[in-house]
This record gives sequence, C-alpha cells and structure tokens, in this order.
Amino acid sequence: MYVAVGLVLICFVVLVVWSTWFRQKPDAPPLMPGSLPIIGHSHLIFGDRKPPVWKSHRKLLNPAFNQQVLNTFVDEMNKQARNLVSNLSNELGKKPFDIRHYLVNFTLSTVSRTSLGLTAKEQKIIDREYAEAIEDLLALYCDRAQKVWLHVGCVFKWSEMKRRQDRLTKTLKNIINPVILKRKSEMATKQETTRYEDAPGKFKPVLDHMLQMAHEQNVFSDEDIREHLDTLVAASYDTTSSAMTFMLLVIASYPEIQNRIYNEIQEVLQNKDDDFSKHDLQKLVYLDAVVKESMRVHTAVPFMARKVDVDVKLKNCTLRANSTCVIGAHALHRHPLWGPDAKEFKPERWLNPSTLPDNPVVFAAFGVGKRNCIGKLFSILMMKTALAHIVRQYHISGDIHNIECEFDVVVKPVTGHHIGLKLRS
Repeated sequence: MYVAVGLVLICFVVLVVWSTWFRQKPDAPPLMPGSLPIIGHSHLIFGDRKPPVWKSHRKLLNPAFNQQVLNTFVDEMNKQARNLVSNLSNELGKKPFDIRHYLVNFTLSTVSRTSLGLTAKEQKIIDREYAEAIEDLLALYCDRAQKVWLHVGCVFKWSEMKRRQDRLTKTLKNIINPVILKRKSEMATKQETTRYEDAPGKFKPVLDHMLQMAHEQNVFSDEDIREHLDTLVAASYDTTSSAMTFMLLVIASYPEIQNRIYNEIQEVLQNKDDDFSKHDLQKLVYLDAVVKESMRVHTAVPFMARKVDVDVKLKNCTLRANSTCVIGAHALHRHPLWGPDAKEFKPERWLNPSTLPDNPVVFAAFGVGKRNCIGKLFSILMMKTALAHIVRQYHISGDIHNIECEFDVVVKPVTGHHIGLKLRS
C-alpha cells in the first residue's frame, strides 16, 4: 500500500523480503522527518551528513564494542545488577508493581558508567536531568513523525515543538559537554594514550576509546563524540528497559521456564553467591534462549525505516526509488519461516540452530544489515547479567497474557504488566 505524504512517498510494507533489500543496498540510510535532535544528523542510526561520515565512523567505533572490550564491562554490569536487586527489595511483601522504573535506572546507570565512565556524583545528574531530557526528546520526535505537516522544515522551524526541542537539546549539551572536556583534560594530563589493545582486560569507557582515536587519528570532533554518546544512551536505555520488562513478565508467566533458568544459574555458580564472570554468562545458554525468544515474540522496536534509492522488485510489488520503506520487525518475527509455532513462546527453538530459519534476517530485534545496532552484544550481555541476578534472588510472579501496550518510539506495556517478588530461601 502506498500513501502519498506531501512530496514524500512512504511505502508501508508489512512483510518485506529483507534479503532482497540488503543484498542490493546494505548501507542505504533511512529517510526521517529531519534528524533525531538527540544525535544530530547522525552516524549510528539515522541518516547521514553531507559528505557522508556514517560508514567511516561505524568502522572506527566497531572495535570499541568487540567481545574483548565488552568483557571488561562485566564487573560494572554485576555491580549495577546487584544495586538493582537491592533496590527491588523495597517491593518485597507489597502488591504487584511496575518494575520498568527500576529497569530504566539500572540500564541508564550501566550504559552511562560503561560509555562515559562517570563518578557517582556525575551519575546522579545523568539519572535525573539527562534521562528526563532524552525521554522528552524521544516523545517529541515520535509526535512530530505522526504530524506530517511538521515534516516540512520551514513549518517545523517556527513551531512550538521546535522551540521545545531546542531547549531540551541545550540541556543535553550542557550536561555532556563538561563530561567530555573533563575526561579529555584528565587524559591529556596523565598522557593516557596507550592503545586499548595493549592493555587487555582493563576497563575502559567508550568515551575514552573515542578520545583516544581523536588524539591518535584526528578523526572525531567534540561534537562527533557528543552525538555518538547521546546516541548510545538514547538508543539503549528505553529499548533495553522495555525489552527487559517483557522478559521478566514471560519468566514470571511460565514457572517451568523460571525454574529452568534458576537451576541453570545454580549449576553454573555451584550455589555460590558470586558475581557472574564472562565465562559464567556464556554458560547460561537457556537464559540466552529466553532473552532472544522474548525479543522475537515481544519486539520492543516493531518498525524500522530505510530509504529506497533504487527500485526493489518484490514478489507482488516494487518499492520505488526515493521512497521510504517501513519494515515491520514484529511481522518478520512471525514469518512462516519460523515454522507453524511462530506465534508461540518457545525458547527451546534457540537451543538447536538447525530449527532456526535459514535466513537470519527474519530476526530483526537489533535491525539487519550494516546499520544494525552497534550495541547488540553489549545489550544482551547487560540484560543476561541483570536477569540472572534477579532470578537468583527472587521468585517472580505475574501474567503476560492480559498485557496491553502503547507505541511511541518503542513498545511499552501500560496495563497488565505488574509483577510480584518473593525472596528465595
């Protein structure tokens, strides 16, 4: 179905053959109503500058998210997960509650610590002002996307929404810029310019990686660094907290799944109250399957947009060049390639690779192609760490079958999503 919106043709495609699209133009950027104000004309997710910088910046940033670097974040993830478990103790003996607020704080703290390397005092500012500004900006952008007349730049420029956007963007810059300048000064004073490959196992925030590359290769401006950091926080905390809310709900709704996860944790840790090492987390294969199956069935980001720069011939239609293709990840996750039980929640399907679809693009929880989520492995590692700590400490009760959700930038549960906690003996 095609809907003409002003001068922009938008193709709404429920089931798109991803492999056809990405084989032809894997790096084509999406067309959005302007840039997302948090991240400028951005590099990791939306659009690009002129001249294009996305491809070169992504290549430079990839090493900062490889498995070797992520393993150095595990101690911080354990620390934040233990803080989460401690905070959740406030809900013991009370009626079922909305856990999402706790998960937002956990995710924001973890992402901020690993990407910015903040002190506890600096973290409080991020938790309060920065988080609120990001959430307001994401809601603003979603609101603008639904009001097609505001896609026109000259109309949006004089709107109250644009003035509000500018105020929020200024708030973000006023918080992040001093963090960058302070760390830059500290690194210059201490002459911390040793390449991170030379110091394996040492924790190093993403900010330090970018400052180091800026120093050694002269590739990032301070504005580039700020935009990348804002992108990492904005693209992770809201989506991850929503995804984890669904994961805890499915764990609560299926006692046999919860028991199997708990038994796996006890077997890996041998009933000790230790933190999880990188090797422990790798051994939690059933928990990993539950995480992926939850993201498939309960997709936090159900739609993605890409610009079509050449005609793409599909089975029943042709996507026209210069249009925007909106791809339904929610529908892809129910594609017949998943089998007759595609709508069922079955973590076991991930334990046997031979039962998974031959075409990997039908799992689009983190996007597909070169513009997929750069923090995919980071997100899974963080979620597994938190879930393992929670399930080890608490028995979770709840029922996902009566849940109702709303969609703005991500899908969020609004009713039927409360859970109860009981301390394990």
